[in-house]
Parts: sequence; C-alpha cells; structure tokens
Amino acid sequence: MIATPVLKAEWTKFSSVRATMVLSPAAVAMSAFLGWMFGNAAAIDYATSTPQERLDFSPVESGMRGVFLVQLLIAGIGVLVVSSEYGSGTMAASMAAVGRRSRLLAAKAGMTVLTALPVSVASVVLMFTVSQSTLASSGAPAAMPGEPIALRILFIGPVVLTLIALFGLALGFLLRGTAAAVNVAIAFLLLPALSDVMPAAVGGFVESFWPNAAPFKAIYGSSVLPEPAAYGIVVVFVAVMVAVAFARFRNRDA
Repeated sequence: MIATPVLKAEWTKFSSVRATMVLSPAAVAMSAFLGWMFGNAAAIDYATSTPQERLDFSPVESGMRGVFLVQLLIAGIGVLVVSSEYGSGTMAASMAAVGRRSRLLAAKAGMTVLTALPVSVASVVLMFTVSQSTLASSGAPAAMPGEPIALRILFIGPVVLTLIALFGLALGFLLRGTAAAVNVAIAFLLLPALSDVMPAAVGGFVESFWPNAAPFKAIYGSSVLPEPAAYGIVVVFVAVMVAVAFARFRNRDA
C-alpha cells in the first residue's frame, strides 16, 4: 500500500516541474482541436463518399483519430514523473527518503495514474463531444453518448490512455532520460499510424495486435480478436514493462 506522505512528496516534485504542469492542459486543449479537425475532415469525406462508403462510415472512429496523437502527451506525463528526477539528480535522495525502491516505484505509478486518468477522461470526453458536434453540424452522421460504441470510447478509452502513461513511466525508469524515453515512446506509439505503408502482413499485424492499437480496434468494433483479448494485450504489455522497469531499478544505482 502506498503511504499518503510518499504520494504527497511525489505530487510536490511532480508539480514543481514546469513541463509536467504544461502537458496536462496541453493534452486536453489538443484533444479539442483534434476533435474539431478530424470531425471536420470526416464530414468532408462523408459528403463526397459513395453510398457504400456511407454505409461503412463510423462517426466515432473517424472523429476520434486524434487520440493517437494525444496519447503521446499522456505517455510524456509518465516519462516525466521519473526522468525529471534523474535529470535533476534527486533520485538518490528520493530513494534514501522512502527507504524501499518498490515503495518509491509504487508511489510514482500511483502519481502517474492519479494525474493521467483525469487528464485522459477530460481529453476523451472533449474530443468525442467536439468531433461529434462538428459532424452533426455539417450534416454527417454523429454518435450519441448512449450508443454502445460511444460508451466504450468514453469509459474504456481513458483507461487505455492511463495504461499508456504507465508505459511512459516504465520507459522513464529504463532509459533515465526524458529525450530518450520520449523518442522511444513516439516511435512505438505512432507505428500503427504507418501500417498502411508497410507490407500487408506486417501492417495487418501492427494494426491488429500492437499494444496501443488493439484496444482501440476493439472499442470501434473492428478487431479481429475477442474484446477481452484485445484489451488484454495492452494490460499484459504494460504490466510486463513495469515489471522489467522495477527489476532494472532495483538492481542498479540511482
């Protein structure tokens, strides 16, 4: 169990880093902009589409395409929870103050969840609202909040983004530097966006089984996997990453 004083100390350190306090509102603001941008683009595409394309049109999937960009900022929150301490040279002092490395990692994971989850909720809700309003105002089909696909993106989407923040946390422990961890996160998380230019077999695998792509495929109802398996991919992946990060953190100097 994470002691409250340790969490308070983590919040003090987290809030003292300017970049961390900028990322959270930036993620929410970008969600609104991307919701409008992709909602508008989807409305234009719908207006010029064929009858068959209109039947296949998914307003939620089309309007929420910006989530793959917002997740980069969410991952950055997790990275900075750790890398800011390595960068400032205070990690050794934190370990001495807490006493146990497992407790320190748990506190940082808790801080990541407590920060990333509300940001993820706000980002997803705002992107959904703006994108669907933009589609509706342009005369294109739009999803209502009570529809099954809308409920999945509104309730499961923030959980997936929070898991991605924990992935960023693991990278921070493994790589110890903000630039290195952020660059690896960007390359890893944006890979599904390049699936169309990959060889068919590789692109199909990445699009369907990549940890940050599989759950959203399930949310949109287009996964080749059963929903539990698709969601399980990202859960297991993040759990393994955090376990590896802890093993590395436990066995080396600060």
